[in-house]
Amino acid sequence: MSKVTRVTAKRAVTERRAATHARLVDAATKVVARRGFHAATVDAIADEAGYSVGALYSNFKGKDDVFLAVFDGHLRWYTDQLEAARDAPVPAQAFRDWLDGLTRDPEQLLVFIEFWAYAVRKPKLRRHFASRMRGIRATLAGMIDERAEANGAELPIPSATLAVVLLALWRGLALEKLADPEAVDDAVTDLVASLVPPR
Repeated sequence: MSKVTRVTAKRAVTERRAATHARLVDAATKVVARRGFHAATVDAIADEAGYSVGALYSNFKGKDDVFLAVFDGHLRWYTDQLEAARDAPVPAQAFRDWLDGLTRDPEQLLVFIEFWAYAVRKPKLRRHFASRMRGIRATLAGMIDERAEANGAELPIPSATLAVVLLALWRGLALEKLADPEAVDDAVTDLVASLVPPR
């Protein structure tokens, strides 16, 4: 076998493995959102992905490892939402669009709720969870600082504190809207958006 053939074969194996990994994470996300973490068995996840349980264990160390990969996917999604809203000329509209999207497709919010409830009860997993939560807060704080600096605005409180407040408000309001879509109206989103430094 030539060197080129070996490299091509190795690349094909790597690509197949990455595709399998992504398919398993996507399947786990769907199963967790539909059934909850405790009912999301490795058998159910493998079945949803169309693979054997052996394929799951060849890609992940165990159930907690799968769940961390699902949560990392949620954080990438959440960061994308923050990036989209960062340059929005009307923060309140960006926030309303995000909330409306969550009520139309609640999968991401349900994954966050399930992972939070599961991780805070398991000390080892909780450390990983806390580290990832710090990362998303730091990302938002950085965006707040950028926006304030670009506008010459002075923040009423440190950006790190404001990031905690905004994330808590956004998630709390998303929970309210998920339970009762009429509970969160434009006045509420306008109030939250007023905390974001103007452009």
